[in-house]
Amino acid sequence: MLSHEAFNYVRYEFVFFIIILIALFINIVFLKKKLDLINWFTVISISFICIVVSVLNLIMLGYASDELNLRMAECTYMFIAVVILAVINSAISYKK
Repeated sequence: MLSHEAFNYVRYEFVFFIIILIALFINIVFLKKKLDLINWFTVISISFICIVVSVLNLIMLGYASDELNLRMAECTYMFIAVVILAVINSAISYKK
């Protein structure tokens, strides 16, 4: 039987990805001129990895919460935040 603590770990992963994407956004917008490490390929790669892992987490969380008859709407909102931040980062990086 699954414990409810496992769902907290999935939330922490979503928060971790949101923090990574916010830090990437800050680096793209404010520190782009100072750092040469961040280019379009790096931003696309990080965004793609965050989205893919978030999708897999959301799918597995959906199966597990369905078995336990739980509602995990906040994880869906965090996934939407990850996707929006990834798209914004990719668009800003491509524009520059």
